[in-house]
Amino acid sequence: MSANIAVIGAGIAGLSAAYRLQQAGLKPTVFERADTVGGRIQSFRRGEFLFDVGAFIYLGSYVESIALMEELGLGQRMGPYAAYGAMPRDGKLHYLDLKKPVRSIIGTRYLSTGSKLKAVKLFRLLFKHWNDLNYYDATGIAAIDNDTVASYARRELNQELLDYLAAVVVRGPWLSDPEYTSVGQLLWTLKNFFKPYFYGLDDGMDALPRALAERLDVRLQHSVSNVSDHGDHVEVSYSNSEGRNTSDRFDGVIITTTTDQALAMYPQMAGAQRELYASTEYITSVNTHLALAHRPSEPATYIMVSPREHADLCGVIVDHKKASGRAPADKGMITVFCRHEWCQRNLDASDDAVLSQVLQFIKPYYGDLSGDVCDYSIGRWPRVVPMMKQGRFKQIAAYERSLDPRARVQLAGDLDPIAGVNAALVSGAKIGKQMAERFTASSP
Repeated sequence: MSANIAVIGAGIAGLSAAYRLQQAGLKPTVFERADTVGGRIQSFRRGEFLFDVGAFIYLGSYVESIALMEELGLGQRMGPYAAYGAMPRDGKLHYLDLKKPVRSIIGTRYLSTGSKLKAVKLFRLLFKHWNDLNYYDATGIAAIDNDTVASYARRELNQELLDYLAAVVVRGPWLSDPEYTSVGQLLWTLKNFFKPYFYGLDDGMDALPRALAERLDVRLQHSVSNVSDHGDHVEVSYSNSEGRNTSDRFDGVIITTTTDQALAMYPQMAGAQRELYASTEYITSVNTHLALAHRPSEPATYIMVSPREHADLCGVIVDHKKASGRAPADKGMITVFCRHEWCQRNLDASDDAVLSQVLQFIKPYYGDLSGDVCDYSIGRWPRVVPMMKQGRFKQIAAYERSLDPRARVQLAGDLDPIAGVNAALVSGAKIGKQMAERFTASSP
């Protein structure tokens, strides 16, 4: 008889875990407290525009995500799309063509000649640890997790490289501050973010989780309150979509929720697992999606902003350049991201207040768009990705060493060893395969 496995959470980690379990012949049941799948990957269409209000792109380095999209038959609806970046300095945008990265870096006036020479030291460190910067094992990156981005840059580089390179790299994708962010995240981002292409799905970022869910037994509006490991089985207590409280027995459970939810529902969590989950802090995001009556003439696919240029604005991505179908051919769409601290302050601010500030933030690059906005959406995420402070990778490596692959209750998500969509997908698939091996090997 096939083992029955409960997967808690229908984000990309839970769905990829359940998919791999099902492929191995087991019977996964996915519990999701919300009324839709995808977790922090959410999209919706309103009128002529398609909004991605959670995760916004699949990076070119997301080989596992790209392979899964192909496997699920989504290949005709995905990129690649050119990643043509821009960074402002002293009121001027400087462009980075990632199809010609060496020429772009050498030729740019964004950095001084002295800083370009200094930056060689950073790239030597990057290439030295290239293989350590992966989605499967934190051991290598933990060995260099001894500095914040700021402390490393001030000691080994210079202030210009801190302000206009290192800070930009951790603010743009992560909304983080270099004063607390681990240098490991800087290196990981340099390796994985700066690719010549990225991928968007024409049907929305959530086309991937939706395609997975169509193949699985997913129970929406089922809120799990308790997971209890009894040794020979696991009991899961939950309320269903009608509000009725129920408990069921399962052979195993995979928990893929945010850390606060996991700790609340699984009080038996102990040791390095509990230490990691209890100490996790999250980046907050209040991202603003603007549907525009006209397409901006600015050619960059994205803009990333130094704190010297703007204290709160981290970056902009041009949605109509990342996938087809985001906006009509004569109209446009952009998404604006601000730093974690600004997002925390504005998490409960009115939409009008957020919109007013954001339009002022981007005015130097796109002009006054206040009369051009024909629709907008504010995405509010109190817990968008785990914060990767200095020392975090060491803690994750200790967590990895503590794991028992035979345990009936397993954890997955974007905590191990790095944050993000692909990390969550890889983590879920890895734990799904591991649990499948555990139960198929023990079958008579």
